[in-house]
Amino acid sequence: MHRFSLRAASRLLVALCAMAGAMPAFAAGDITVLTAWYGQSCGTTHGNVTAHVQSRCNGRRSCNYPVEVQTLGDPSPGCQKNFVVLYTCSDATTVRLVQLTAEASGRLVELSCVPVPTVPVPATSAR
Repeated sequence: MHRFSLRAASRLLVALCAMAGAMPAFAAGDITVLTAWYGQSCGTTHGNVTAHVQSRCNGRRSCNYPVEVQTLGDPSPGCQKNFVVLYTCSDATTVRLVQLTAEASGRLVELSCVPVPTVPVPATSAR
C-alpha cells in the first residue's frame, strides 16, 4: 500500500482548502470529486485526471469508474501507476479516499455516497 509523504499530504491539504470555496452544490448525498490522479506512485502531476473523473462522477450517488490507460493516457511510461481519488458527499463533512494499487489500468474504482444500511445486532446475555 502506498502512503502519502508529508510533503504530498501538505500540498493536497493546500489544494483542498483552495477548492473548498469553489465547489458546486449538488443534491444531498451526491459525489463531488476534489482531486484524482493516475500515477501518483510514479511522481506524476497532482490531479492529472481530476477533470475526467469529475465529468463522469460529480452529482451522482455512486459511480463505478473504469481506470483505462487508453482513455487517461500514460503519464509515466514504464512505471506501474496507482489511481487515487479524494471526494466528498454533499450530505457529509468528511473527505473520502479510494485508491487502487499499481497497476490500476484495467480495474474499476467505486465512489459511493449511498448510505450503508445498518442491521441491529441483538444483545447476547452472558450465561
